[in-house]
Parts: sequence; C-alpha cells; structure tokens
Amino acid sequence: MDTNNKNKTILAVWNAGAKGKSNTLRAFANLLLRTYPSYNPIFPIPMKVHAIDDIRVVVEINGVIIGVESQGDPNTHLQDRLTDLAKNYKCDIILCTTRTRGETVHAVYHVANVWGYQTILTSTYQIEDETQHNLVNELKAKHILDLLQSLGLI
Repeated sequence: MDTNNKNKTILAVWNAGAKGKSNTLRAFANLLLRTYPSYNPIFPIPMKVHAIDDIRVVVEINGVIIGVESQGDPNTHLQDRLTDLAKNYKCDIILCTTRTRGETVHAVYHVANVWGYQTILTSTYQIEDETQHNLVNELKAKHILDLLQSLGLI
C-alpha cells in the first residue's frame, strides 16, 4: 500500500449503460494529448486513442503518470485493471468509467483504499438532442481536464 502521495486521485465517470462514459473518456484522452503535446507515452506504444473501442492510455505529463481506462462495465474485471494501473504503472491519476452502483463502484473504492487514492465521482452530461452528444461529451472532457488542473494534479 502506498499512501505517501496525497495527490493520487481516481476520477470515475459514472452513469448507467450507454450514457456516453467511454466517449467522454476518449474525448478526455484526446484533449489531454493535444493539451500536452510533449507527453511521454507509456501505453500503448505507439500512442493511439481508439475511436470506437474501449481504451487504455497511460502517459506521463510533467512527471505525473495518468492512466485512462474506459472499460467499466460489470463483469469486465475493472478492479484488476485499476490495480494494474496503480501497482504496475504507478499512476498518480486514474480516470475510469463505472456504473452508478455494484461491482464497478466497489472496484474504484477498493483500489482507492488499498493504494491511497482520493476519489472523485462525476457523471456524463445528458442531453436529449442526439446531434449534441459529441459536443456535450467533449465539453465534459474539457471540464474534467480543467478540474484536474485547478486541483493542481496536472
């Protein structure tokens, strides 16, 4: 267990299924890479943010290791994947998706408690107009980046 770094944070984007969680984290990962073009890619190499598939991205920015894991559905071993990001990749910041209750939420709290992370929960923006889904997902991604920067984590 590592509790030395008070800035270690897991930010979970939580909502029911098919509410834009993975799209929001894909938008976040792309925005992060555009905002910090001198990032050091850790995984995957070469760096790629898949447009459709779930993603795992690990980068180092200004000495901070950030992991993004978009596969947060039940029965997908989220706890194992978050533990991998904490233990093996030594992420300072982990962003992931979860449902609003059940095993995925428990996975976030378990990893946060074992590895000494503070937890931030947020949800996606919901809008009825389907033509605006990409816009609100990208805006949420920007707000997440602004939050992490404002907290002094990045």
